[in-house]
Amino acid sequence: MRLSIVAELRKAEDGLNCVETTSRLKCPMPKSTCSQHYRILRESGVIHSERRGVELTSRVRRKELDSRFPGLLDSILKAWKKEHEV
Repeated sequence: MRLSIVAELRKAEDGLNCVETTSRLKCPMPKSTCSQHYRILRESGVIHSERRGVELTSRVRRKELDSRFPGLLDSILKAWKKEHEV
């Protein structure tokens, strides 16, 4: 599920909140579950969240991840996508 979230966030330049993410993934899950996934991704340094009014919008920390681990995120997402296409 977290890889699905990261893949969707990568597509959204302005970031997404939990509700937008679950809508795009067409995967009904409670907002609390989505928030928990976002928290884990944020604490692990994969995403950055920014408060916009009452919403928490998140984006993948692409520049930071690519500078520290060149190509890693792309490789992980490519392997994940290939595995789920079968």
